[in-house]
Amino acid sequence: MLTCLDALFTPRLHQCSIFNNDNSPSMEMSEIITGAHAVASPCGSYVASLSAAKLRISSTWTPERYTHINIRPVKDVTALKWSQDSNRLAILSPQHVEVVCLDDAHHRVRLDNGSGGLGRFASVDFVGADHLLVIWEFGKAKLWSLSEGKGVELADVKTVTGGQAWQIRPGHTTATSQVLAILTRQGSDDLLNIYFPHLHKQLSSTKLSTVDAQSISWSPDGRWLTVLDTPTAPSSVHIFTPDGHLFRTYPSSTDSSTMSLGIKSAIWSSDSRVLALTRHDSRILLLNTRTFAPLAIIEHSTTIDQRSSPPDQQSPIWQESVTASGQRSYIPVSHPVSPPLSKPKSTADPADFGIAEARFNCTGSHLATRDERMLNTVWIWDMSSLVAHAVLIQHSNVRRLRWHPTRPDMLLLDCGERIPYIFSIASAQPPTPFEANMPFNLTFTWAETPATSNLAFLAISKTTLRIMYPEGQPSPNDEEGTTAPQANPPNTVFDEGNSDDSLFDVLSGRKPLPPKTEPSYTERIDWEVETEEENSLVRVDDTFREKRRKSVQKAPATSMILDPLDDSEIF
Repeated sequence: MLTCLDALFTPRLHQCSIFNNDNSPSMEMSEIITGAHAVASPCGSYVASLSAAKLRISSTWTPERYTHINIRPVKDVTALKWSQDSNRLAILSPQHVEVVCLDDAHHRVRLDNGSGGLGRFASVDFVGADHLLVIWEFGKAKLWSLSEGKGVELADVKTVTGGQAWQIRPGHTTATSQVLAILTRQGSDDLLNIYFPHLHKQLSSTKLSTVDAQSISWSPDGRWLTVLDTPTAPSSVHIFTPDGHLFRTYPSSTDSSTMSLGIKSAIWSSDSRVLALTRHDSRILLLNTRTFAPLAIIEHSTTIDQRSSPPDQQSPIWQESVTASGQRSYIPVSHPVSPPLSKPKSTADPADFGIAEARFNCTGSHLATRDERMLNTVWIWDMSSLVAHAVLIQHSNVRRLRWHPTRPDMLLLDCGERIPYIFSIASAQPPTPFEANMPFNLTFTWAETPATSNLAFLAISKTTLRIMYPEGQPSPNDEEGTTAPQANPPNTVFDEGNSDDSLFDVLSGRKPLPPKTEPSYTERIDWEVETEEENSLVRVDDTFREKRRKSVQKAPATSMILDPLDDSEIF
């Protein structure tokens, strides 16, 4: 049921100063919003969170306007997942998956795990707009069609990997053109499977020469596919054509003996022109994606010294300092400089050595990297000149880097101190810190707003969130492609049974919200369903209520061979 309830509190935007002096930068932010598993929609216009068995969908720009969606009572919700078109939202729990369609308030899909003979639901993801990939904790996986209510088993999917075991081919958004590449394992062999979800048909299955394949990734243009093997394998990276034919392995058999460990990760540039292979020896190999020949090798030296270069060609180095009163500032550091080394770890895990993180910006023009030996230092490399653009030495270790999805000059740094930093590579200024004013362990993530829009990012804890606007909150007329919602009129609700408006119409404030004079259609149906369930063993769900009632006396015909342990159902 969709309902715009009265706010328990009235979120307001207020100015928050970072420092105590008059020239300090300031930003706007929402009040703290109660809600777990907060996640922004791919379109950047909405933020979803879960609170008190209700799904809250807020506008990114005016979070005081929101819509509550009643969901079936579930325990231990583990994640919320948006579809790529921002039209559907999946609520994952160990025994249930519920899918809410945001532009059709009456359409619900619910997947029941039955007796749980295959274990708990471990993950759920949208595959395109009409399919749902569900993986159980014991390795079982099914691809469910949301329109047909049918599931197709994907046998032997690799569920324990170091990265993503499946991915939709980029650039193919229509249902009839979607291609799913997925890793499976039969016995001791890894297989690469190319699958067409709309046809429920597998194109090919290629046996891999890998020891234990860890992840799969398409190039952003969809022309190449990489499979990453365990770092102890002789050849760690395998490059395939879209139809599953092997094109190249790296390192090859002739040069694999020169490396003690293989590749740690493979990262495509956003323009698909470069493939970056991070290694355990703190170097990054850049490959040209036309021939996959080496372009350059990036090295992270413990001493940065560019005195041999002209002063105007030396990379700026900014080092953060923090006073006893908590004031933060940056000073330019002259060459040479040795960043402080991270505390040594007493582990032999290969993942704790080499490159910690490498990320391209949205145009592929710059690459931001971190090294495990110097976790408080961020290198930013210019891909056109293949030299360092800037070096940032933080007071604390950097936990993660996030480039803005649409603005290539904006980099977000999370140092685990409840203080996000924003660095613009287009300016000559150091990073700007912003205080979130939340007494929790926070993570920060961008909202994917248009490139012409003001910046917005989320500060997320386990049970709360706050939306932050470093450049201020724009007015509704300033936003392109989205209408910023206005504040809810007092004492009004949205009744899904008496309005033709979709959720997006409600959030956008295009029409006044009608007063609620009687229980909504969904409320009445829910009461009827609860009464029926008390007197019958037949399970009925919101999605296909009428269809289910007409067919409960007749068992559905199927040609599939059912797993005796699999009694999951989709409604």
